Amino acid sequence: MKLLNTLLLLVGGVPLLVAQNLAVSGMVTSEDDGQPLIGVNILIRGTATGTVTDLNGTYKIDAPADATLRFSYTGYAPQDIPINGRSTIDVKLAVGARLDEIVVTALGISREKKALGYAVQEISGDELAATQESNVIDALQGKVAGVLINSSSGAPGAGASIIIRGISSFGDNNQPLFVVDGVPIDNSTIAGSNLPSAGSNAVNSAEQASFSNRAADINPADIESMSILKGPAATALYGLRAANGVVLITTKKGQAGRTQVSLNSSYGISELAKRPDYQTVYREGRFGRLRFNGDGSPLRFQNFGPKIYPGLTPVFDPIADFFQNGYSQDHALSISGGSDKATYATSFSYYDEEGIIPFSDWQRITGRLSGTVKASDKLSFNGSVNYTNSGGNRPHSGDKSIMSALSYQATSFDINDYINADGNQNGYSDGIIDNPRYLAEFSTLVDDVDRMIGNLGFTYEPADWFTMTYRAGLDFYSDNRERIVPNGLDVSSQVGGFIIETGINQRQLNSTLTLNFRRQLTEKIGASLLLGQEVNERRSESLIVRGERFTEPNFYHLNNTEVGFNENSQSLRRIVSGFGLLSFDFDNAIYLDLTGRNDWSSTLPVKNRSFFYPSASLSIVLSDLVTLPNFFSFAKVRGSWAQVAKDTDPYLIGSLFEQDPTFPQFGTNGFRLSSVFGDLNLKPETTTSQEVGLDLRFFRNRLGIDLAVYRQNSKDQILQVPVSNTTGYSRFLTNAGEIENKGVELLVSATPIQGRHFRWDASINYTRNRGEVISIREGIEEIVRFEGTGGITAKLVPGGMVGDLYGYAFRRDNAGNLIIGSDGFPSIDDTELVKVGNALPNFTAGMTNSFSYKGLGLSFLLEWRDGGDAVDMGIRNGIRNGILAQNARQYEEVIFNGVTATGEPNTQAVEIDGETLYRSFNRYNGAAEVILEDVSWFRLRRASLFYNLPKSLLGGGKFIRSARVTLSGNNLYINTPFRGFDPETNYLGAGSSIYGFTGLQTPGTRSYTASLNLTF
Repeated sequence: MKLLNTLLLLVGGVPLLVAQNLAVSGMVTSEDDGQPLIGVNILIRGTATGTVTDLNGTYKIDAPADATLRFSYTGYAPQDIPINGRSTIDVKLAVGARLDEIVVTALGISREKKALGYAVQEISGDELAATQESNVIDALQGKVAGVLINSSSGAPGAGASIIIRGISSFGDNNQPLFVVDGVPIDNSTIAGSNLPSAGSNAVNSAEQASFSNRAADINPADIESMSILKGPAATALYGLRAANGVVLITTKKGQAGRTQVSLNSSYGISELAKRPDYQTVYREGRFGRLRFNGDGSPLRFQNFGPKIYPGLTPVFDPIADFFQNGYSQDHALSISGGSDKATYATSFSYYDEEGIIPFSDWQRITGRLSGTVKASDKLSFNGSVNYTNSGGNRPHSGDKSIMSALSYQATSFDINDYINADGNQNGYSDGIIDNPRYLAEFSTLVDDVDRMIGNLGFTYEPADWFTMTYRAGLDFYSDNRERIVPNGLDVSSQVGGFIIETGINQRQLNSTLTLNFRRQLTEKIGASLLLGQEVNERRSESLIVRGERFTEPNFYHLNNTEVGFNENSQSLRRIVSGFGLLSFDFDNAIYLDLTGRNDWSSTLPVKNRSFFYPSASLSIVLSDLVTLPNFFSFAKVRGSWAQVAKDTDPYLIGSLFEQDPTFPQFGTNGFRLSSVFGDLNLKPETTTSQEVGLDLRFFRNRLGIDLAVYRQNSKDQILQVPVSNTTGYSRFLTNAGEIENKGVELLVSATPIQGRHFRWDASINYTRNRGEVISIREGIEEIVRFEGTGGITAKLVPGGMVGDLYGYAFRRDNAGNLIIGSDGFPSIDDTELVKVGNALPNFTAGMTNSFSYKGLGLSFLLEWRDGGDAVDMGIRNGIRNGILAQNARQYEEVIFNGVTATGEPNTQAVEIDGETLYRSFNRYNGAAEVILEDVSWFRLRRASLFYNLPKSLLGGGKFIRSARVTLSGNNLYINTPFRGFDPETNYLGAGSSIYGFTGLQTPGTRSYTASLNLTF
């Protein structure tokens, strides 16, 4: 509240500080074709005051009559133009002879891209907003080289994960650090258990929910730009929190000049993007006949019965009957302005989405205020505060969930007839299987998040060679959840229904002080030294209260339960750091950066909590050193070497007692000794990286190539390894193992056509990464990360690749022929798990094309992901129970190609009766080769068509300065061999770095959106 009051006081004084300046306006166009240039930076030289051109290439700014304006735009030569008392200045920018692009780097420092010795890719806020994605991570899909992005599900507000340059840790801590306006923020996805602790059918089952990653709290329309810092050389100044890369978010700020008001409104509709096909040939039963329960009712669990006769047996489509169209609306209002003494920006937004699963929804409300005040020529202040409220009804996924129940439904059952006369559910197979629509309405999981992100800082520049900067930041949120499951459902049948209420509080404080010294050593050699100190503190609290066995039906409250449990946890961690950056530039052509950082982490043993890591990077601009052929516009080579580190979670050193929610004594939970002992000599994980790169521009910047090749070795992995139970523990947390990632990143950009009225821009990005498990601790042969259905297991094995999947395979002879058993079916070797695939892609690629003709524009993004395997647990359920299209192949005689145990060709014909072939785990359907699927895809990720209304329709722009109408679509087309729903979703959620399992979460969607943008 103090921060908010201070900002309001600062911004409230803006009108009093406005100077009597001259109002200057005009239009900026391209000298080549006369087209307006959107987003040109206009700066009053010698100040931080500026503005940008709007959608029509026009600008307005208040400036002193004797000032000079600097016009700069990526790919064009900058111009400095004295005002000389003029009120109208039109400018034509010429295509530049070299690249002067400015990007945001570590600690929010803006630098020329040519000076960097490492890879950085920046995405503009306009590009993000144009995607119409509610989650900023989803908006990056297909746009950034070296990045792997996956959505956890297609539910409203679902989380998304981002992995930069491969998985580097054995655990799940592989997400990059997110920094907003210089302040580190939390981007975790807290899943946790939403099931009873014991005594129900839920024990040993897994339930996930489509909870948001916390970056989803940020309104994409508030973002000015996002910088992706990929390698350790780019992130070293951020320390151990940035070992997996950094995503820098810069929000929009106010500019000096006329107050600008922007209004954006959009409405969208979504539908199921892809679905499996059902068979409508055979109805319920077994071995070709109807079967009945003991009470004489039909046994519907298996669908291997007699044929369906049209007109006599009702046929339903469970998928079409269950899923609905989703709807969304997004509204945002922003107001900004200021003078050369102070600026301000404020925005408000409301987003609301209904999902394709009935009764699912998600809302987000945001409010943001930022401002700057120039107290004197030497001292300025800045600050911002952002509030978000988000949450909704989350469709649960995983075992015994909505999607799990749907995967069992047959075409003979109407799932929309889901409530009996007594108010209880009408479940498939007479209640053995829950009705998914009943689950969606009554088995609920609701969350409500309140979040505040703020910062306040100052910049003091007493001399042109010295600058002091300080920034204090706060990130706080509370996440309240309520899970209600009535009695009578499979998951609650043994506990009489249950309710779980969860309260999560997270708070992060950050303080950063930097001192920047600049010196021109000689006429051609410049140097700068940045020294800094930082303190980061993170506090986490959670309280979980469970109640089981409702006393009164249909009254879902903790006070209406007979048995109660509770859990409470708290943690506190702190990092204190000192860092430095020494930079040299030689004749503005050779740039050398040397960094060093020392962190002290509270989560490590005292003797190992201090650790230092350096980095070095070099950039050589060849085009400024030697004469190159005329078709070269720019040429640079770069290279870097760096180290970063990573600590562990709090309270894992030595032994400790933990709360045992399954052992209540007289209403009070007991405590037990943890089964994990933490190494007293635990060290931080260390990643060492080498990177070389090439940046080339041709034909007056009409063609660009950016290539990076890297290798990263992550040693001293922190993980739990098994130990003998005689020690009193089952696991030992220690340093063990190494992962090596090698990769290639390629970014090609081009402007094939640039005419007077027509322009075509294109870009292609390509990524190939290979992660190898170099070693694990001596004596440990493997690490099992996840055991899925059908024996499919994610394991790490020395010499293997990260993402390898293991399972049971068909027996084969030395020539690779199937060995056919005495029953005529291929035999399965279930004695050991063998490698059967890898969950990660061979490579990914994205291609963006943008076309513009006068005020009309068209753009689309194609995405290609080659390789990767996964098991679809929903498809697995469907095949086992005879409901999918492939199950229509029954009662045929086939001869499987292969050899008998004696090596003779197989000649035995067997009848496929469905039950024998598909139901048994020990038959054909039990082999990983059958249930593991290729998740390669080629998709039209998104497309948009926009039109900028001419000023003649807007009254000359006197009130409405610009207007744009946009039609867009996401996930419009997908081509994949995968048989199930959209294979992009991850069963284990956005917080997991384990891939290869899908099918029991809300499927991916296809969406269409219409939007209107007005600027006043």
